[in-house]
Amino acid sequence: MRKILLSLAAMLVLAGVTCEASNLRFNYKAGGITHISADYELITPEGSDPFWTRIEFVGFPDGSSAYLLYLNFESKKATTVPKGVKMAATLSGGKILRFEQIGSDNATKGAFRRGKDLVYWNRTKYLVEGADMEKMSHGVKSVDVITGWDPDDFVTAVFRDDAFAKALASQMQVIKKAENGTVELKDDLARYSDNTGSITAISKPVVAKGVSSIYNVGLTYLFYKESYNEDFDLKIQIGSDKKYSIPVESKVVFTISDGSTVELRQTRDAVNYLYLYPTLDEIRKLKKGVRTISFDSEKGLFSDTFKDDSFAIAVNRLYQALMNVSAL
Repeated sequence: MRKILLSLAAMLVLAGVTCEASNLRFNYKAGGITHISADYELITPEGSDPFWTRIEFVGFPDGSSAYLLYLNFESKKATTVPKGVKMAATLSGGKILRFEQIGSDNATKGAFRRGKDLVYWNRTKYLVEGADMEKMSHGVKSVDVITGWDPDDFVTAVFRDDAFAKALASQMQVIKKAENGTVELKDDLARYSDNTGSITAISKPVVAKGVSSIYNVGLTYLFYKESYNEDFDLKIQIGSDKKYSIPVESKVVFTISDGSTVELRQTRDAVNYLYLYPTLDEIRKLKKGVRTISFDSEKGLFSDTFKDDSFAIAVNRLYQALMNVSAL
Protein backbone atom coordinates (compact mmCIF):
# COMPACT_ATOMS: atom_id res chain seq x y z
CA MET A 1 0.00 0.00 0.00
CA ARG A 2 1.44 3.33 -0.99
CA LYS A 3 1.34 6.37 1.25
CA ILE A 4 1.38 9.49 -0.92
CA LEU A 5 0.28 12.04 1.66
CA LEU A 6 -1.33 14.86 -0.29
CA SER A 7 -3.52 17.21 1.68
CA LEU A 8 -7.19 17.01 0.85
CA ALA A 9 -7.06 20.54 -0.47
CA ALA A 10 -4.17 19.74 -2.78
CA MET A 11 -5.81 16.53 -3.91
CA LEU A 12 -9.02 18.25 -4.91
CA VAL A 13 -7.17 20.99 -6.75
CA LEU A 14 -5.25 18.34 -8.68
CA ALA A 15 -8.57 16.73 -9.52
CA GLY A 16 -9.82 20.01 -10.96
CA VAL A 17 -12.21 20.90 -8.17
CA THR A 18 -12.75 24.63 -7.86
CA CYS A 19 -15.70 26.87 -7.23
CA GLU A 20 -16.09 27.24 -11.00
CA ALA A 21 -16.07 23.57 -11.99
CA SER A 22 -17.65 20.69 -10.11
CA ASN A 23 -16.83 17.00 -10.46
CA LEU A 24 -18.91 13.93 -9.67
CA ARG A 25 -17.76 12.05 -6.56
CA PHE A 26 -20.11 9.07 -6.66
CA ASN A 27 -23.31 7.77 -8.25
CA TYR A 28 -24.70 4.52 -6.86
CA LYS A 29 -27.86 2.82 -5.62
CA ALA A 30 -27.84 0.80 -2.40
CA GLY A 31 -30.78 -0.67 -0.48
CA GLY A 32 -33.16 0.91 -2.97
CA ILE A 33 -31.81 4.42 -2.27
CA THR A 34 -29.95 6.41 -4.94
CA HIS A 35 -26.93 8.50 -3.88
CA ILE A 36 -25.40 10.99 -6.34
CA SER A 37 -22.83 13.45 -5.02
CA ALA A 38 -20.66 16.19 -6.38
CA ASP A 39 -17.12 16.69 -5.10
CA TYR A 40 -16.22 19.09 -2.32
CA GLU A 41 -15.56 22.69 -3.31
CA LEU A 42 -13.74 25.32 -1.30
CA ILE A 43 -15.69 28.49 -0.47
CA THR A 44 -13.96 31.54 1.02
CA PRO A 45 -16.62 33.86 2.49
CA GLU A 46 -16.29 37.11 4.38
CA GLY A 47 -16.50 37.06 8.16
CA SER A 48 -15.69 33.40 8.74
CA ASP A 49 -13.23 30.61 8.11
CA PRO A 50 -13.29 29.04 4.64
CA PHE A 51 -15.40 25.92 4.29
CA TRP A 52 -15.74 22.96 1.97
CA THR A 53 -19.18 22.16 0.63
CA ARG A 54 -20.80 19.43 -1.41
CA ILE A 55 -24.35 18.35 -2.08
CA GLU A 56 -25.65 14.83 -2.39
CA PHE A 57 -28.90 13.87 -4.11
CA VAL A 58 -30.83 11.15 -2.27
CA GLY A 59 -33.61 9.35 -4.15
CA PHE A 60 -35.94 7.14 -2.11
CA PRO A 61 -37.81 3.99 -3.28
CA ASP A 62 -41.21 5.75 -3.12
CA GLY A 63 -40.06 8.28 -5.71
CA SER A 64 -39.44 11.13 -3.28
CA SER A 65 -36.05 12.82 -3.05
CA ALA A 66 -34.02 15.41 -1.17
CA TYR A 67 -30.49 16.75 -0.90
CA LEU A 68 -27.87 16.45 1.79
CA LEU A 69 -25.85 19.65 2.19
CA TYR A 70 -22.40 19.33 3.74
CA LEU A 71 -20.59 22.37 5.17
CA ASN A 72 -17.19 21.58 6.63
CA PHE A 73 -15.53 24.65 8.13
CA GLU A 74 -11.75 24.86 8.27
CA SER A 75 -10.54 26.14 11.63
CA LYS A 76 -7.50 26.05 13.88
CA LYS A 77 -9.87 24.86 16.61
CA ALA A 78 -11.69 21.52 16.47
CA THR A 79 -15.40 21.76 17.24
CA THR A 80 -18.02 19.03 17.35
CA VAL A 81 -21.25 20.61 16.08
CA PRO A 82 -24.21 19.08 17.99
CA LYS A 83 -26.98 17.27 16.24
CA GLY A 84 -30.18 19.35 16.15
CA VAL A 85 -28.73 22.88 15.97
CA LYS A 86 -29.88 25.10 13.11
CA MET A 87 -28.44 26.81 10.08
CA ALA A 88 -30.13 29.84 8.45
CA ALA A 89 -29.52 30.83 4.82
CA THR A 90 -30.50 34.36 3.79
CA LEU A 91 -31.44 34.40 0.10
CA SER A 92 -30.69 37.25 -2.29
CA GLY A 93 -34.29 38.47 -1.96
CA GLY A 94 -34.13 38.51 1.84
CA LYS A 95 -36.08 35.31 2.57
CA ILE A 96 -34.57 33.08 5.25
CA LEU A 97 -34.46 29.28 5.02
CA ARG A 98 -33.63 27.20 8.09
CA PHE A 99 -32.24 23.66 8.27
CA GLU A 100 -31.38 21.31 11.11
CA GLN A 101 -27.95 19.75 11.58
CA ILE A 102 -28.48 15.98 11.28
CA GLY A 103 -24.90 14.70 11.37
CA SER A 104 -24.44 12.47 14.41
CA ASP A 105 -20.78 11.57 13.91
CA ASN A 106 -19.13 14.84 12.94
CA ALA A 107 -16.30 15.06 15.47
CA THR A 108 -13.16 16.23 13.71
CA LYS A 109 -9.95 14.69 15.02
CA GLY A 110 -7.85 14.73 11.87
CA ALA A 111 -6.18 17.82 10.49
CA PHE A 112 -4.25 18.91 7.43
CA ARG A 113 -2.09 21.85 6.48
CA ARG A 114 -3.37 25.01 4.83
CA GLY A 115 -0.18 26.92 4.10
CA LYS A 116 1.68 27.13 7.41
CA ASP A 117 -1.42 26.44 9.51
CA LEU A 118 -2.72 23.13 10.80
CA VAL A 119 -6.50 23.21 10.33
CA TYR A 120 -9.45 20.99 11.24
CA TRP A 121 -12.73 20.26 9.54
CA ASN A 122 -15.71 21.14 11.72
CA ARG A 123 -18.35 19.12 9.93
CA THR A 124 -22.08 19.74 9.48
CA LYS A 125 -24.80 18.03 7.43
CA TYR A 126 -28.31 19.26 6.60
CA LEU A 127 -31.31 17.71 4.86
CA VAL A 128 -32.64 20.13 2.22
CA GLU A 129 -35.77 19.73 0.11
CA GLY A 130 -35.29 20.07 -3.63
CA ALA A 131 -37.32 23.29 -3.85
CA ASP A 132 -35.20 24.94 -1.15
CA MET A 133 -31.94 23.83 -2.79
CA GLU A 134 -33.17 25.33 -6.05
CA LYS A 135 -33.89 28.63 -4.28
CA MET A 136 -30.42 28.72 -2.71
CA SER A 137 -28.77 27.99 -6.06
CA HIS A 138 -30.15 31.31 -7.37
CA GLY A 139 -28.51 33.43 -4.68
CA VAL A 140 -27.45 33.34 -1.02
CA LYS A 141 -26.33 36.51 0.76
CA SER A 142 -25.13 34.78 3.93
CA VAL A 143 -25.45 31.76 6.17
CA ASP A 144 -25.59 31.67 9.96
CA VAL A 145 -24.44 28.32 11.30
CA ILE A 146 -25.01 27.44 14.95
CA THR A 147 -22.07 25.34 16.20
CA GLY A 148 -23.08 24.71 19.82
CA TRP A 149 -25.63 25.40 22.56
CA ASP A 150 -24.06 28.56 23.98
CA PRO A 151 -25.14 32.02 22.70
CA ASP A 152 -21.71 32.69 21.16
CA ASP A 153 -21.54 29.36 19.33
CA PHE A 154 -22.29 30.42 15.76
CA VAL A 155 -20.57 31.27 12.49
CA THR A 156 -21.73 33.93 10.03
CA ALA A 157 -20.47 33.68 6.45
CA VAL A 158 -21.18 36.49 3.96
CA PHE A 159 -20.94 35.99 0.19
CA ARG A 160 -20.27 39.17 -1.80
CA ASP A 161 -19.65 37.31 -5.07
CA ASP A 162 -22.41 34.72 -4.59
CA ALA A 163 -19.76 31.97 -4.58
CA PHE A 164 -21.85 29.65 -2.41
CA ALA A 165 -24.92 29.81 -4.63
CA LYS A 166 -22.78 29.34 -7.76
CA ALA A 167 -21.20 26.24 -6.25
CA LEU A 168 -24.64 24.81 -5.41
CA ALA A 169 -25.92 25.51 -8.93
CA SER A 170 -22.85 23.90 -10.50
CA GLN A 171 -23.11 20.81 -8.33
CA MET A 172 -26.82 20.44 -9.04
CA GLN A 173 -26.04 20.40 -12.77
CA VAL A 174 -23.38 17.74 -12.27
CA ILE A 175 -25.86 15.60 -10.34
CA LYS A 176 -28.64 16.01 -12.91
CA LYS A 177 -26.32 15.04 -15.77
CA ALA A 178 -25.25 11.91 -13.88
CA GLU A 179 -28.71 10.56 -13.07
CA ASN A 180 -28.75 8.07 -15.96
CA GLY A 181 -25.43 6.51 -14.95
CA THR A 182 -26.30 5.21 -11.48
CA VAL A 183 -24.61 1.93 -10.56
CA GLU A 184 -26.54 -0.68 -8.58
CA LEU A 185 -24.17 -1.83 -5.85
CA LYS A 186 -23.41 -5.53 -5.59
CA ASP A 187 -21.64 -7.55 -2.90
CA ASP A 188 -18.24 -6.23 -3.97
CA LEU A 189 -16.67 -5.35 -0.61
CA ALA A 190 -14.18 -7.96 0.63
CA ARG A 191 -12.89 -6.22 3.76
CA TYR A 192 -13.44 -3.00 5.70
CA SER A 193 -11.10 -2.05 8.55
CA ASP A 194 -11.59 0.98 10.79
CA ASN A 195 -8.20 1.27 12.45
CA THR A 196 -6.78 3.82 14.87
CA GLY A 197 -5.17 6.00 12.23
CA SER A 198 -6.78 4.90 8.99
CA ILE A 199 -9.71 3.27 7.24
CA THR A 200 -9.07 0.58 4.64
CA ALA A 201 -11.65 -0.86 2.23
CA ILE A 202 -10.72 -3.67 -0.16
CA SER A 203 -12.94 -4.83 -3.00
CA LYS A 204 -13.53 -8.33 -4.27
CA PRO A 205 -12.13 -8.94 -7.77
CA VAL A 206 -14.40 -8.33 -10.76
CA VAL A 207 -13.77 -9.92 -14.16
CA ALA A 208 -13.14 -7.84 -17.28
CA LYS A 209 -12.81 -9.52 -20.69
CA GLY A 210 -10.40 -8.46 -23.38
CA VAL A 211 -9.96 -9.94 -26.84
CA SER A 212 -6.93 -12.06 -25.87
CA SER A 213 -7.14 -12.32 -22.07
CA ILE A 214 -9.41 -11.97 -19.09
CA TYR A 215 -8.59 -9.78 -16.09
CA ASN A 216 -9.44 -9.92 -12.40
CA VAL A 217 -9.69 -6.28 -11.36
CA GLY A 218 -9.47 -5.21 -7.71
CA LEU A 219 -9.48 -1.79 -6.06
CA THR A 220 -8.44 -0.65 -2.57
CA TYR A 221 -9.34 2.60 -0.79
CA LEU A 222 -7.36 4.04 2.12
CA PHE A 223 -8.29 7.07 4.22
CA TYR A 224 -5.85 8.61 6.72
CA LYS A 225 -7.70 10.03 9.74
CA GLU A 226 -4.98 12.40 10.86
CA SER A 227 -4.56 14.11 7.51
CA TYR A 228 -7.83 13.50 5.59
CA ASN A 229 -5.88 12.00 2.68
CA GLU A 230 -7.26 9.34 0.33
CA ASP A 231 -5.32 6.75 -1.68
CA PHE A 232 -6.35 4.17 -4.28
CA ASP A 233 -4.54 0.98 -5.30
CA LEU A 234 -5.47 -0.86 -8.50
CA LYS A 235 -4.58 -4.56 -8.75
CA ILE A 236 -5.01 -6.45 -12.02
CA GLN A 237 -4.45 -10.17 -12.56
CA ILE A 238 -3.89 -11.21 -16.20
CA GLY A 239 -5.70 -14.47 -16.88
CA SER A 240 -3.61 -16.15 -19.57
CA ASP A 241 -1.86 -19.46 -20.27
CA LYS A 242 1.28 -17.44 -20.92
CA LYS A 243 3.40 -16.08 -18.11
CA TYR A 244 4.24 -12.40 -18.30
CA SER A 245 7.02 -11.22 -16.01
CA ILE A 246 6.41 -7.52 -15.39
CA PRO A 247 9.33 -5.73 -13.72
CA VAL A 248 8.91 -2.80 -11.35
CA GLU A 249 8.65 0.54 -13.17
CA SER A 250 7.29 -1.09 -16.34
CA LYS A 251 5.05 1.31 -18.23
CA VAL A 252 1.32 0.43 -18.26
CA VAL A 253 -0.81 2.43 -20.69
CA PHE A 254 -4.60 2.57 -20.91
CA THR A 255 -6.17 4.16 -24.00
CA ILE A 256 -9.36 5.96 -22.99
CA SER A 257 -12.48 6.12 -25.18
CA ASP A 258 -11.82 9.76 -26.07
CA GLY A 259 -8.37 8.88 -27.43
CA SER A 260 -6.39 10.15 -24.43
CA THR A 261 -4.20 7.86 -22.35
CA VAL A 262 -3.54 7.08 -18.71
CA GLU A 263 0.04 5.98 -18.09
CA LEU A 264 0.92 4.23 -14.83
CA ARG A 265 3.97 2.35 -13.56
CA GLN A 266 4.24 -1.16 -12.18
CA THR A 267 5.15 -0.85 -8.51
CA ARG A 268 6.62 -4.30 -7.82
CA ASP A 269 8.15 -7.23 -9.72
CA ALA A 270 5.35 -9.67 -10.48
CA VAL A 271 4.20 -12.39 -12.86
CA ASN A 272 0.79 -11.84 -14.49
CA TYR A 273 -0.08 -9.16 -11.92
CA LEU A 274 -0.16 -5.39 -12.22
CA TYR A 275 0.12 -3.33 -9.04
CA LEU A 276 -0.71 0.28 -9.83
CA TYR A 277 -1.21 3.49 -7.87
CA PRO A 278 -3.61 5.71 -9.84
CA THR A 279 -4.64 9.12 -8.62
CA LEU A 280 -8.30 9.94 -8.05
CA ASP A 281 -8.36 11.77 -11.37
CA GLU A 282 -6.87 8.75 -13.15
CA ILE A 283 -9.43 6.41 -11.58
CA ARG A 284 -12.18 8.67 -12.87
CA LYS A 285 -10.73 8.58 -16.38
CA LEU A 286 -10.44 4.79 -16.34
CA LYS A 287 -14.05 4.29 -15.26
CA LYS A 288 -15.34 6.43 -18.13
CA GLY A 289 -14.10 4.03 -20.80
CA VAL A 290 -10.99 2.01 -21.69
CA ARG A 291 -10.31 0.80 -25.24
CA THR A 292 -6.94 -0.90 -24.79
CA ILE A 293 -4.34 -1.89 -22.22
CA SER A 294 -0.64 -2.33 -22.92
CA PHE A 295 2.41 -2.91 -20.77
CA ASP A 296 6.10 -3.79 -21.00
CA SER A 297 7.04 -7.33 -19.99
CA GLU A 298 10.17 -9.41 -20.30
CA LYS A 299 8.58 -11.02 -23.36
CA GLY A 300 8.06 -7.63 -24.98
CA LEU A 301 5.06 -5.39 -25.35
CA PHE A 302 1.70 -6.85 -24.28
CA SER A 303 -1.46 -5.30 -25.74
CA ASP A 304 -5.15 -6.14 -25.55
CA THR A 305 -8.46 -4.54 -26.56
CA PHE A 306 -11.75 -4.26 -24.67
CA LYS A 307 -14.58 -4.39 -27.21
CA ASP A 308 -17.39 -4.23 -24.65
CA ASP A 309 -15.72 -1.70 -22.30
CA SER A 310 -15.84 -4.30 -19.54
CA PHE A 311 -12.65 -3.00 -17.89
CA ALA A 312 -14.09 0.48 -17.35
CA ILE A 313 -17.35 -1.03 -16.13
CA ALA A 314 -15.43 -3.11 -13.58
CA VAL A 315 -13.43 -0.11 -12.32
CA ASN A 316 -16.56 2.02 -12.01
CA ARG A 317 -18.46 -0.73 -10.20
CA LEU A 318 -15.65 -1.15 -7.64
CA TYR A 319 -15.09 2.60 -7.27
CA GLN A 320 -18.78 3.14 -6.43
CA ALA A 321 -18.70 0.28 -3.91
CA LEU A 322 -15.73 1.86 -2.12
CA MET A 323 -17.30 5.32 -2.19
CA ASN A 324 -20.26 3.83 -0.34
CA VAL A 325 -17.97 3.30 2.67
CA SER A 326 -15.58 6.21 2.14
CA ALA A 327 -14.92 8.54 5.05
CA LEU A 328 -15.67 11.77 3.19
